[in-house]
Amino acid sequence: MTLAGTRPAPTHAPVPVHGRSATYLLLGALALIWGGHWAVTKVGLHYVPPFTYSTIRVVIGLAALLAILTARGGVARPGREDLPVVLAVGLGQMAATMALISLALQFVPAGRSAILQYTMPLWAAAIQLAVYRTRLTGREVAGLLLGIAGVGVLLNPATIDWRSPEIVLGSGMLLLGAVIWAGTTILLRRHAWRSPPLELIPWELVVALVPLTVMTLIFERGRTIEPDPVVVPILAFSGLLATAFAYFASQSITRSLSPMGTTVSFLAVPVVGLASGAIALGEPLSVLDIVGFAIVAAGIACVSSRAAPSPEIADASPWTSPEPEAG
Repeated sequence: MTLAGTRPAPTHAPVPVHGRSATYLLLGALALIWGGHWAVTKVGLHYVPPFTYSTIRVVIGLAALLAILTARGGVARPGREDLPVVLAVGLGQMAATMALISLALQFVPAGRSAILQYTMPLWAAAIQLAVYRTRLTGREVAGLLLGIAGVGVLLNPATIDWRSPEIVLGSGMLLLGAVIWAGTTILLRRHAWRSPPLELIPWELVVALVPLTVMTLIFERGRTIEPDPVVVPILAFSGLLATAFAYFASQSITRSLSPMGTTVSFLAVPVVGLASGAIALGEPLSVLDIVGFAIVAAGIACVSSRAAPSPEIADASPWTSPEPEAG
């Protein structure tokens, strides 16, 4: 697939981050779309094989973004400075994570899958502390601990059969996806952006499309999509909203919040995911689940007042910042 009408990469100054209000609007929309997408994908996998599902999702999202950018003047070629982001997001956050989630959802309930995937803050904190020796503010530490505690409550063994080999396999896939996403999130936040996220996402989707297509051809040759009227709206939701819009919103939020603000705020997604699994799919929702919701919400509140980074941090070099990451 080629991207027609490309233009040279921009040479302007680093792209400014969103303000607090716009960031929270994007976060709310992302929580609803990605949270609800767990139930949508669970249903879609009854009709579409997992790798095929992910490949079609990427193709639809790519087509939508190309149409938007073409109408705005063409698709910019990414500069050399942005290539690490294009490769990391395309291979890690998109291809690997999509494939792992699609495979895992065949074994693990949608709501629980969302929770396991969003253990990402734990791995992000571990990477930052181990690799970058990052110091966190008291508010960030409190928010992170509350968020992880809330996820722990939601993972109570009363509702998850950890003795099932399929559950363990699916859960392991989701945890691996969470680790990959955590590393990508840190890279995005520390990167010195030269192109807006919207202009990079089509290239990231092209990168993701290659391994997904190969896996589809190898593992799902001969498997077909079961005809059903529900398949079209499901794939449209996955491609247009959960891919084209959601990855733009995700990268914009990642750039606009502090690293811990990003990881803890994204815990709103599994809260919606667990609720959508209960409402749409009839997955059980217990008192402990409601308690977990409240704890996660408290963690999000702890980091909300330190949402926007200073201009100095926003313009930092890819791997350093003018002061220890303090949000």
